[in-house]
Amino acid sequence: MKRILAGVLLAFVAGLAGILAYAPYMPQMILEGAPDLIWSGRSTFAEVGGAPDADRLRIAVRPGSYGAELLELFEDSDGVALLAARDGRLEIEHYADGVTAETRLNSYSMVKSLVAALVFKAIADGRISGREARLGEFLPEAPGLSQVTLDRLLTMRAGIQFEIGRDSFGVAAGIKDTDTLPNPLGPLARLHYQGLMPQLAGLSVSDGGPEVWTYQNINTALLGAVLERIYGAPLETILAKEIWQPAGATSAFWRRPASTEMVSAYCCLYATARDWIRIGTFIAANGTPADPFLPDADWRTLLGLDIDPTLRAKGHYGFGMFQDVLDRPGETLNGGLTYFGGQSGQILSIMPERGLVIYRAGRRHQRLHSTHYAVWNRLSAR
Repeated sequence: MKRILAGVLLAFVAGLAGILAYAPYMPQMILEGAPDLIWSGRSTFAEVGGAPDADRLRIAVRPGSYGAELLELFEDSDGVALLAARDGRLEIEHYADGVTAETRLNSYSMVKSLVAALVFKAIADGRISGREARLGEFLPEAPGLSQVTLDRLLTMRAGIQFEIGRDSFGVAAGIKDTDTLPNPLGPLARLHYQGLMPQLAGLSVSDGGPEVWTYQNINTALLGAVLERIYGAPLETILAKEIWQPAGATSAFWRRPASTEMVSAYCCLYATARDWIRIGTFIAANGTPADPFLPDADWRTLLGLDIDPTLRAKGHYGFGMFQDVLDRPGETLNGGLTYFGGQSGQILSIMPERGLVIYRAGRRHQRLHSTHYAVWNRLSAR
């Protein structure tokens, strides 16, 4: 019996040693766990500095109550926060029990949209020649991706061989690689817990090429590295200077694998719900009249404001942002919408023509169109 137990123990130790040799980040993964919706501080974070005057958000004396329809949508999807602003004024604000206006909530993939906006800003400012610039100009450490354009990364059509398996993303525009699904030994785990730089040399384009839309976190990680390279500054500093502080937002925290690594450009920026409304209002207004964020044509391209409604109706993904259309008969709210999307239905929705910005966070998806109609009807009833 002792020999059997000794053999089992030896096999266990050998197996554990093999796992740690292949995945040395495993202890960190166990300690950190999966990204939480509500900020707990259980990881390494970089601060996105807030604005000195972070009180620009105009708030109704009493932000309006939900109403029965919105409350049902919220509770049926394990909602955590739902806020709506019209013409820069916060009109609806509702939180689940235990969540407040000071609670920082995870962006999940919504932050991809901010990275895309920063790329457009860098192009507008002349730091990058254009969306057809190739990765080889910025990241020679990734020779297998030297011919991949920034446009392909922004539109999720880079065709990078990152993980072979695929699954449905829930939009008609294409598929989502399982690099975003839990696999403790897969490429995403290595990216998430080791950072981007150790992965660069082994990246290549798949044989299928870039024709198919494939939603991959690695694309945004690469864009983040490009931004750091051209600005000579950390990504969190770039975001703070170009978007966060001009929007009047308070400080936020961006997850990173270690204190020496770049932030996870594709995920996990923790900010308050009110700050997400501030960011949405800033992007929807293209900055301020005195200091536009982008030239008007570039802003319209980034938000996909001129995308054909037939494409929107299928669920369109443009440059780091989703486009959809509201066209339900009998509803007074109609037209195109652009939104940042994250895991489990984190949404920052922008309708510039209506002056409408909606932020929603929760643990399961909330019906997108129904939420917009219910919010608008509630606002219109006042």
